[in-house]
Amino acid sequence: MSRKILIVEDEGILRVGTTLQLMSLGFEVVGHFQTGEEAVDNVVDLNPDLILMDIQLAGKMNGIETVREIQKKIDVPVVYLSAYSSHELIEEAETTKPFRYLVKPLDEMELKFTIETAIDTYQRQKRVEIKDEVLDNLHGLLYRFFVKDKKVNFINGSSESIIGLSERELTDFEGHFLEQFIIEEDQENVLNTMNNSLNSKVSFTMNYRIRNNNKINYFHEMGQPVYGDEGEITHIDGIIFDLNTEH
Repeated sequence: MSRKILIVEDEGILRVGTTLQLMSLGFEVVGHFQTGEEAVDNVVDLNPDLILMDIQLAGKMNGIETVREIQKKIDVPVVYLSAYSSHELIEEAETTKPFRYLVKPLDEMELKFTIETAIDTYQRQKRVEIKDEVLDNLHGLLYRFFVKDKKVNFINGSSESIIGLSERELTDFEGHFLEQFIIEEDQENVLNTMNNSLNSKVSFTMNYRIRNNNKINYFHEMGQPVYGDEGEITHIDGIIFDLNTEH
């Protein structure tokens, strides 16, 4: 899928030339405008992957002011274009966090590299932000359990915050890292579920109760064994949910 580019350039010859240049490089030009006002009015409908913005636009808004207005509507990477710029203008442009500045006339290979790098960098950052947001709002404890080394790492919080047990307490186990705290009536089901998952190489889900400080707490756990190139199990990725509000 070709990347969608929006051009905002007040010089007609440069605007048309840049459009043709981008098309020859395999990009899709979804719009090319002379003024910032036009860009602001149309940017949401066009939904570009990147904006090439002349920093010194003629009209009511310059390129920097236009980007500020666009950023109120959508989140999109910006590359500024300029034949020359004062130090003060560059400092002002930095407040809009552009990906890069390109000097006109534009070098074709530099233009292509800059656009592709800017879009790829932006998309990676968004994926990280989404992942962090999911982890922050996930009401469960993510873990990675290294079977051979008998070690467990908690990814989005401490074990104490969810299951009421510190990492120091989760030692001296053979199967499940919570086995010594799971009440006796549930231990057989937990071990059978884990063994079936490991032997069949399938994901698992189970409920169990933990006794801690003379109090019984209810939990739901889901997990997936992960195997190496030679078929050996390396670790289990899983999540534990606190069900105590339901009991």
